[in-house]
Amino acid sequence: MSNGASYYALTVVEQGASTAAYYALTPTSNLEMSQGGATMDPTAAAATMVNIYPQTLQIQAPAGSLSAGVTIVTSDDRIAGRLLVSPPVNVAVIVTLYGAGGQQIGQSILDPAVGTLVFSFPVYPEKSIPKGDAQGVLQRLLQKPKS
Repeated sequence: MSNGASYYALTVVEQGASTAAYYALTPTSNLEMSQGGATMDPTAAAATMVNIYPQTLQIQAPAGSLSAGVTIVTSDDRIAGRLLVSPPVNVAVIVTLYGAGGQQIGQSILDPAVGTLVFSFPVYPEKSIPKGDAQGVLQRLLQKPKS
């Protein structure tokens, strides 16, 4: 990323899915994912996978609850993208963007039984997370999900 880049935290949360599912969060704007993680509270044994690449977050999660997130680095004025959940789960999946101090900037909700969500949030450098705080903000947001 070029100088003048801003930092934000982007999370994906669902609580109580009755089936395992694959989640792919793929932002479309000019950005990079610099770090991330996921916590799960499974209700059944199943294969689990978490991949964090500079341009996508991929998760294979068991039934139960999921909280995942990444730090976004961008110099653009908008963070946009797509969430894919396959197969669609029986609960809402929430995509939220956070800025300085963990303050919510925007949120989009994927309804139960729907497999794709397109999201777009305007961002402003003055609301971004200071570079030195980015890891701590994301860690606080990724607390163990409540079942």
